[in-house]
Amino acid sequence: MPVTMKEVRAALDPEEPDYKKAAKLGPQALPHLEKLIARKDPGLASKAASLAGMIESEKAAQVLEKAAKHRDVRVRVAAAHSARHLPKPDASRILAKLVGDKDVGVQKVALKSVPRGKLDDELRSSVETLAKQKGEPGIQNLSKEVLARSR
Repeated sequence: MPVTMKEVRAALDPEEPDYKKAAKLGPQALPHLEKLIARKDPGLASKAASLAGMIESEKAAQVLEKAAKHRDVRVRVAAAHSARHLPKPDASRILAKLVGDKDVGVQKVALKSVPRGKLDDELRSSVETLAKQKGEPGIQNLSKEVLARSR
């Protein structure tokens, strides 16, 4: 049975959505989530990004990639957090970009979402760059921790 925008909106409308329950809408919800991310409501777009990563589908990564490019920092933070639910190659691709975000909050959440274990080249390079940058000491230290646990 197809999932409607109305059902997706109903799942995301509460102040604190039940994301596990909403994820049961399945991959058919992803086109609606993508549309919500593209709209001008960053609160709803961030909820849509949070849900997208929890839906097991190859298309979830495509939706999160769009959220990762959103102009509103709240949506990029949600994308960084939600990326931890994706398969490692997809998560790494998205997080490599978000680790280099201009916003320190996005960087922090992206670093905390980096999968454990060996990093792919692009993500390792992004984290190494951040670890070497002068700036926020907390971000620099977190970057070094991510690199240390990835060996």
